[in-house]
Amino acid sequence: MQKKSAFKQCAGFTLLEILTVIVVIGLLAVLLAPAADGIRKKAQGIKCANNLRSLHVAANLYVEQNNSWPQIPIDPTDQKAYGRQWIEVLRPFGPQEVTWICPTIQRLLNNPDFKDPANFRTDYLASTFSPGRMLPFKWSTQPWFLEKGSVHGKGNLLIFADGSIKPLNEVVSNQ
Repeated sequence: MQKKSAFKQCAGFTLLEILTVIVVIGLLAVLLAPAADGIRKKAQGIKCANNLRSLHVAANLYVEQNNSWPQIPIDPTDQKAYGRQWIEVLRPFGPQEVTWICPTIQRLLNNPDFKDPANFRTDYLASTFSPGRMLPFKWSTQPWFLEKGSVHGKGNLLIFADGSIKPLNEVVSNQ
């Protein structure tokens, strides 16, 4: 009979122990939430920079193949058509439609389905260059692509001919 009594004392947790564990886990979650938010924002900034790099590589391949920057007519009245033309021109060189979407802007817009034609947008704007031979490489201070929204804390991100990415605020303050 003594063995049964000893077994009953060791089995299970008390209500106080369970509540203590729940409270400790809750406190840890509250303390870690801001850190997780900061990590998410940094990851989105890195993804945005990677999108710009993908667009840069595709445009670089286009220029090398065609000896000129894509000549897409700008129509201020139809920005969606302009964006679609850029997507189609660079698609053979790798970037898909999702590459033109900044993850931070996507989150700020409550994650609309960008594949739905009603929600179509591009979050990066391509520069224009005259149709000269390899001209985009001659203008090293003109960005190739510009992030439309200033959502990463230091201004719109820009990518240049050499592949360097800089925030607009840094470029402006250095001039």
